Amino acid sequence: MAKTRRVKKRTQQAGAEEAAKKASAGPKTFVFWRGKHGLILKSLEADLRKMMSPNTATNLRESKRNVLKDFVHIAGPLGVTQFLILTATENACYLRIAKAPRGPTITMKIHQYSLMRDVTAVQSRPRMPESLWQTAPLVVMNNFGGEEHLKLVTALFQNLFPAINVHSTSLKSCKRVLLLSYDKATKRIQLRHYSISAQPSGVSKSVKALVSQRAVPDMGAVQDVSEFLSKSGYGSESEGEDAADSRVTLAEDVGRGNLASRQSRVKLQEVGPRLELEVVKVEEGLCDGKVLFHSYVKKSAGQASEQQSEKELERAVKDKRRKQQEENVRRKESDRKRQAGEQAEAQGRKKRKKQWWEEEEAGQQVSDDDDRAYYREQVGEDPGDEMGRGTGVQKAFTGRGRGGPRGGFRGGEHRDRGRASRGGRGDFGGRRGAGGPPDRGGRGGSARGAPRFRGVVRQKARAK
Repeated sequence: MAKTRRVKKRTQQAGAEEAAKKASAGPKTFVFWRGKHGLILKSLEADLRKMMSPNTATNLRESKRNVLKDFVHIAGPLGVTQFLILTATENACYLRIAKAPRGPTITMKIHQYSLMRDVTAVQSRPRMPESLWQTAPLVVMNNFGGEEHLKLVTALFQNLFPAINVHSTSLKSCKRVLLLSYDKATKRIQLRHYSISAQPSGVSKSVKALVSQRAVPDMGAVQDVSEFLSKSGYGSESEGEDAADSRVTLAEDVGRGNLASRQSRVKLQEVGPRLELEVVKVEEGLCDGKVLFHSYVKKSAGQASEQQSEKELERAVKDKRRKQQEENVRRKESDRKRQAGEQAEAQGRKKRKKQWWEEEEAGQQVSDDDDRAYYREQVGEDPGDEMGRGTGVQKAFTGRGRGGPRGGFRGGEHRDRGRASRGGRGDFGGRRGAGGPPDRGGRGGSARGAPRFRGVVRQKARAK
């Protein structure tokens, strides 16, 4: 019985396709710096990219030669929806959040910031595993409301990260949280970034260490396992603060002793970066549009309408210039095609340069007519077939055979119109051809047959 090949079933194909569909549907961002002094914010750019992971281009490279249009052109095919642009001047640093490709844009001044390495440097046990950046963070916003421009700021911050469904989201994917708090007194936004961890509640410190740590604990100092489990221990100072508020009942298993329907203690640990922002300007377009809000510059209704008319006039001039350029491009393209056609037609009409044997044939036709007229004048009758249909008599005398420009034909049987055949030396005048086309003989000798022909004609005329 022949063996059949086992067909492998793709058990993970459906899940991978669903995950890819969800990832493509969510928002994606570009984080990059612009301007003359934007390079000094390179470290902050790297931290922001890490904070926006995994829905951002972590390996995006930019240079001073790139302009904003370059990022807009590649944002469409890659599905990028938001830009985070870092700029710096001699006085301050700024963060712009823009919706691609047509805005709006929010410009925020960075009053203070701390990098990830600065935040973790002051912690005794920093927690930053690699699995922390595999899922997007949760967004929690506080005190955003009241003013009109804050509603737009709220919408832009919420759209930076994918929306969550409370009923279908797994607790294991909630590993980070981004806190945004607005202070109405200072009109500044405090941004904090934390990692989320859960620990079992209601058990001793030794049991917690046993279920939380992956490595086997050191039991060399105890006599029995029961002694290790029953040994009382004291928690850290932070474990005693707000213990009741931090305990929650989990809806599903999270791992490391955090079981469903059991209480666990949720802990937040800051990972950075830390930013203090102030909303300066809100624009309609992508970094170039009507100013909807400005915290420093206040304009009246007349000034705003005048500025709007100037923007519209500038846009109209720009559109007119673009249409003119497109028309010039089409006209130049049509002119180029027309000139190419004319050149090709002129080359086709141009006469091909004749070879020396073709020029001789043209002159030979004229000389044949002269010989016929001379014969008719001297003899008094029309010449016979020996001068008409290719017997070669006249051409033998004249040496104007087709074999060359001056000489006679080759010896042997004559062809039509005096074309030489493969023979020896010519009968009357003209040397054996040398060179020329292979089917017409070579270049003949000198035209010494013409006087003899005229003498024969005179003898015929006297005899008559």
